[in-house]
Amino acid sequence: MNLKVLQESDLERIQELEKSLVNTEEMDEFERETLSWTASWRRESLEHYLPLGWSFGAWEGEEGKSPLLGYFLAQPFLFFRSLTQTLWLERLKTSDKSVGESLVDLAYRLCR
Repeated sequence: MNLKVLQESDLERIQELEKSLVNTEEMDEFERETLSWTASWRRESLEHYLPLGWSFGAWEGEEGKSPLLGYFLAQPFLFFRSLTQTLWLERLKTSDKSVGESLVDLAYRLCR
């Protein structure tokens, strides 16, 4: 598994992953659509987080040739509760437990 910084060009892949995960849940079409209006993976949110360089994605093989397995959106949060820098995780999403553990481990290492 390859963990790499997400780029703005990955926006569509993130939305594809999210929509495929939402489609597996017990929701009707209208609920899925209204969820996408306020979700942290909507276009406006991704356009904010991706250029910052703190969001990472997990791919099984080479980034351009394999599907996105999971990701997290993050940004530094400065001077919070007397800490000089904190990593704010907005969203971590995957359907695979081991991918999720790898992403959490990466986020933890970034915080150190």
